Amino acid sequence: MSEQLNAALRERLDTLEKFWAAGDARSIVDQLYAANTQITGPGSDPVVQGTEQLTELVSSLVEGASAAKIRIDHTQPLGDSAAYTWVTWEVVPKDGDVFNMKSLFIWQRTFNEWRLIADMYAEGEISF
Repeated sequence: MSEQLNAALRERLDTLEKFWAAGDARSIVDQLYAANTQITGPGSDPVVQGTEQLTELVSSLVEGASAAKIRIDHTQPLGDSAAYTWVTWEVVPKDGDVFNMKSLFIWQRTFNEWRLIADMYAEGEISF
């Protein structure tokens, strides 16, 4: 794994965490996701896609949690302009106990910036 790639993706996730803590769902979508990003997981039917649907989904998640921390568990480059990461989320809800989610993020680099183009999530933690 390229340390440069991992550092670049970590920076993107730091940005997501910062906007989440600020309650700024719109900036998460604008800064992290591509216009054609698709997200799905348990209870998400049909696949969420497009800026409007992404903003609605992310807004509902941000409203319910005061913080989300994301740990990169594995990064795999897929050429020069694509990669995937397995990540574990630690979500701090406004009401209730902290819980973990896991995601498979697919990244694409366009105009020298990494953007999420797909997210498949589920409950639990990644372990290798």
